[in-house]
Amino acid sequence: MDKQMYYVMKGEIIYSYFYDIADRIELKKVKEYLNGAEVFPFYEYGKAVPEGVNPFELPVILNLGKREIKIDNKSISLQIQFLAYSVGVIAIRIRLPVDSLTTIEKVTFDKKFEDNFKKTSEEIKSEIEKKLSKYLNIKDKDTFENYRVYFIEGDASEFVPKNKRWIAGILLDEQNLSDLSDDYVESTVKRRLSYYNNDIIIIDWDAAFMISKSDNYENELMVIDTSNVQLLEYRVYQGEIDKMIDSINEKTLNLQRKPWDILVNRKNMIKLSTDISNFYTEYKDMIDSVNKIIMSFGDWYLARLYSLLSDSFKLKEIESRLENTFDMLIRIRDFINERISEDSSSFLELIVILLFVAEIIIMIILKL
Repeated sequence: MDKQMYYVMKGEIIYSYFYDIADRIELKKVKEYLNGAEVFPFYEYGKAVPEGVNPFELPVILNLGKREIKIDNKSISLQIQFLAYSVGVIAIRIRLPVDSLTTIEKVTFDKKFEDNFKKTSEEIKSEIEKKLSKYLNIKDKDTFENYRVYFIEGDASEFVPKNKRWIAGILLDEQNLSDLSDDYVESTVKRRLSYYNNDIIIIDWDAAFMISKSDNYENELMVIDTSNVQLLEYRVYQGEIDKMIDSINEKTLNLQRKPWDILVNRKNMIKLSTDISNFYTEYKDMIDSVNKIIMSFGDWYLARLYSLLSDSFKLKEIESRLENTFDMLIRIRDFINERISEDSSSFLELIVILLFVAEIIIMIILKL
């Protein structure tokens, strides 16, 4: 790599952390409680946002200014941003300006940076949750996603062909570049997209790499963030659905089939059926909300970028597995409803029999 040519340059590293903190977030409420929060299309890190980005269902974004941290007794200035999504997710962006490839390598491979960034993100998350808890029921969840984005201001047509192995190492967090095979390097950098000849964005599971002569890439960040939010929500719902299935198994095993337990069984099964229906509705609502964000991309370039991210994160495959599991849940709910109907019929039959027996007993007593 010709480090002399690119040693001094303009760039940025963005570490983003995504947390599922609530079932839903009313974005208007966020704007009320957090002074300075703006709808995404009207804010772009100091630059005008291109027209055509639909504000519908896009996140609320808040610039939290700078925060100083110390690593190895050196003070580092970070730009902090907060985003809130209607699906119940918040994101913390930690943005670090860089001026050389050496700095990018140090930040990537020295884990002290990542540890401090995560600690800073957790602190900001706690501060935000404290403010939002005035109107929001905060969930205590450990599930989160994180993603890295690298930007270099330069000419992709010159930089990328010469530095594929370096880019692969950065994306894969692999410092020993010589250990990477040529095939692995090529497979890592093949998931890419260009708008012009001199720009490129390369997508991988943990990170993305961008190079362009223009440093206007907030829309790309928004698409990357949305894909991570979608992945996080799928993970959360997969965990919730596993708990739901365990709960169904436990509850159905405890149901008794004795005639005198029909009323208790019916009540428990109705509640179970309602829980399944509510859970399914909540999941569908989340899917619709994420899809509304995706449809807001509009521009063919952003749509193609989302497609690259979706392919990298296997979002369609995960969604398909969730859909199949939910179909199974609906079949279980329908079976439970049939049981409810059967038990209702059995209960009515039992009432009729008891009334008939009571009538006979009364007749016998009257004859005596």
